[in-house]
Amino acid sequence: MMLLAELRQQVFNYARQMATDGLAHGSQGNISALDRATGLVAITPSAADYATMTPEDIVVVDQEGAIVEGRWKPTIETPLHTLFYRRRGDVGAVMHCHAPYASGFAAALRPIPLVLAEAAACIGHEVPVAPFMPSGTAAFGELMLDTIGAGSAAVMGQHGIVACGTDLRRAFATTIAVEDTARAYIFARQLGVDPAPLPSEVCADLHSWWLNKYQRTAAKE
Repeated sequence: MMLLAELRQQVFNYARQMATDGLAHGSQGNISALDRATGLVAITPSAADYATMTPEDIVVVDQEGAIVEGRWKPTIETPLHTLFYRRRGDVGAVMHCHAPYASGFAAALRPIPLVLAEAAACIGHEVPVAPFMPSGTAAFGELMLDTIGAGSAAVMGQHGIVACGTDLRRAFATTIAVEDTARAYIFARQLGVDPAPLPSEVCADLHSWWLNKYQRTAAKE
């Protein structure tokens, strides 16, 4: 029986969704999720095309990045993913992608302002940007962890973005929110408007609501 079969299926599903939504192409980007019961991590393999990848291709590693089960090497960004799990007890999933509008901010080495309420709810504050550094190393992981701090998203200078969350659903929602606010900002600038970011206290209130109250509940009988 395949180790962490359900979690590997979930990572596969979100990897395919990332490609379907245009957040990554070919073998760009990577996704992982933590199994809290075992402390093991299910992570996408290196250089695997999302169009042909299968759940069995997802690799299981420990929190130091050593392969526990899998026929392929894990993504080159494994040091970044595993560092988040070792240092951030609240993180259960990590996603990295090259979403096109957010990548525009990465190319410009600019943080992404929160100009949409929905994005503010998911993210909570401006998305910070890290300076360029070659990726795939422990040092790069440290840089991105320092940049993201206690937050949930950051821009990788001249590269892409990284997002994290308590689970895959929230990490993916945050990724979408980052891309949505980047796109809205760029569109507004094309209209000749310099959009004002939402006030920090409004972002904080929206984010608190999203974390604590935004969930599916049964209708009252």
